[in-house]
Amino acid sequence: MGGKNVFGGNGAKKGARSSVSKHDRNRLRVAEEEGEKYAIVTKMVGNGCNVHCEDGVIRLCIIRGKFQGKGKSTNIISCGSWLLVGLRDWESVKEGSTPKCDLLEVYTHVDKERLKSYSTTVNWSILAENDVTNMEKFNGQAKTETQVHFMTEKEQDYLNTMEEAEKAPSEKVDFSNESAVDRVYVDDI
Repeated sequence: MGGKNVFGGNGAKKGARSSVSKHDRNRLRVAEEEGEKYAIVTKMVGNGCNVHCEDGVIRLCIIRGKFQGKGKSTNIISCGSWLLVGLRDWESVKEGSTPKCDLLEVYTHVDKERLKSYSTTVNWSILAENDVTNMEKFNGQAKTETQVHFMTEKEQDYLNTMEEAEKAPSEKVDFSNESAVDRVYVDDI
């Protein structure tokens, strides 16, 4: 079956793209030049993300077009993802603004372990400390699970009524002294 679409429909020509080879997917890209740094994503923003680089600097990483569209399926970027970024040495940074960098590579969980064993000169503890996915402490305080429950006015009124009923003194009624005349039986109704 060649390149001709004889069946039609949206599921007729599903196959691997010829631009991506298996050799490229198994190769691990490492920092080779001075302007390349390893980083971890701390926050997703607009067309980029805030990253904490291995040198301790927080930068705004611009996600290039190569990692969007068709390339996005194999390069999912989320908080806690490890990246290889290229610094913008040619760009001047205003005082008080965040420096920018460009995304060069997205690493998978398997690639993280391979990177740790490959490069011993990099201080990986900086990336591990800023990993928001398995952080036990956030901003120096213990991380607490907070759940938010949205209520309607009826639910809020019910809760308020129940709280008032619990606070009010309870009255005990003694039914043992009732006379037979005051009793009502279901069978009589």
